[in-house]
Amino acid sequence: MKKWLQVGLGLILAAVLVCWVFRGTNWGELLKALESMRLPWLMVAIAAVFASFVTRVLRWGYIVRTAKPVSFWKLFSATQIGFLANFTLPARAGELIRALVLSRSSDLPVAKCLAFVALDRITDIFGLMAMLLVGALTFRPENSAALTEGVLPAWAMKLLDPSLIREAMRTATLLLTGLVAAFVVLYAKQERMMRISDALLGKISKGLAERVHVLFQHFADGLHIFRSKRDMAKSIAYSLVTWSLFAVTYHSLLMAFEIPVPWYASCLLLSLVAVVISIPSTPGFVGPFQWAVVAGILLAAPGTNPDVARAVSIVAHLINLGPLVIVGLYCLHHDHMGLLELRHESAHIKEQPAE
Repeated sequence: MKKWLQVGLGLILAAVLVCWVFRGTNWGELLKALESMRLPWLMVAIAAVFASFVTRVLRWGYIVRTAKPVSFWKLFSATQIGFLANFTLPARAGELIRALVLSRSSDLPVAKCLAFVALDRITDIFGLMAMLLVGALTFRPENSAALTEGVLPAWAMKLLDPSLIREAMRTATLLLTGLVAAFVVLYAKQERMMRISDALLGKISKGLAERVHVLFQHFADGLHIFRSKRDMAKSIAYSLVTWSLFAVTYHSLLMAFEIPVPWYASCLLLSLVAVVISIPSTPGFVGPFQWAVVAGILLAAPGTNPDVARAVSIVAHLINLGPLVIVGLYCLHHDHMGLLELRHESAHIKEQPAE
C-alpha cells in the first residue's frame, strides 16, 4: 500500500506541475516552434545523448576493474537498466538495481557492486560541479523581473538568485570533499571501523552485527580504486566528458529552436535540471523536468517566448527519456530480466543484507 501511495502522490504532483508550467500556453505558438525546429541540431543533440551512454560505462569501468575485468556489455546493461529503473520506479531504486544486475552478471558480491555504484556517483558529481562552477561564475542576469507569465513564482526566483547558486556550489563542494574523505577513511581504516561497528551493533543484535560486518567488508573491499590514482583520474576525466556531452545536448536544442543565448546557457540549464531531477519526485520526472528547462531558459535568455521554452522542455524530455527507455528495455530483454523482479529482489536485499 505504501508503494501505491507513493506512486499515486507522484502522479498527482506530476499533473499539478505540468498544469502549472503549461498554464496560459498559446498552443499555436508552441506547435509553430516545434514545426520550425532545425532538425540537424536535433540530430546532434540525440547523438550526444547516445554518446553519453558510452562514456558513462567507460567511466564506471575504471572503478569496477579494480575487482575483476568485466566486459563492456555487462557494465553497459547494468548501467542502462539502473537508469531505466530510476526513471520509472519510485525512490530512485535504480542505484541498487544497477548493483544487483552487475552482481548477477559478473559474480561479484552485491555490497561490493554497491561500492562501485557509490564511487561512480562521486565521480559523476565532479562533472556536475564543473557545470555548476561555470554557471555560478558566469550567470549575471540583468533583469530577473523578465521571468513572466507565472512560470516562476517569487519564492522560486529567490532560490535561483546567483549568490544562492554560488553558495550552494560551495556547500556542495564541502559535502563532496567530506564524502570522499569518508570513503578514504573507510578504505584505510576498515579494520578499526568494523571493530567499532561490531561493538556498537553487537549490543543490539549479534546477528545484525554479523550481517553488517559482511556488508561493511565487501563495501570497503570495493574501494580499491583508491590504490590507483591513474584509474581514479581517468574515471573523473570521463565524468567531465560525459557532462560536456550533456551540455552539448542542451546547447544543440537551444540552437535547434534558434534561441539566442550566451555561451554558458547550457551549463546553467543543465545544472538546474540536474539538481531538480536528483530529488525523487514524479514518475519519469514529468513536471519537474519541464519546469527546470523552462526556468533555465528564461533565466539565461529572459526575452525568450515562454511558449518556445515550453516546446524545448518537451523535446528535451523526449530525447533524454526516449533513448534511455528503449535501450534499457532492450538490455532487460537481452539479459532475460524483468524490472519488477529486480525491484522485488532489491527490496529484499534492503531488508536483509546477504552474507
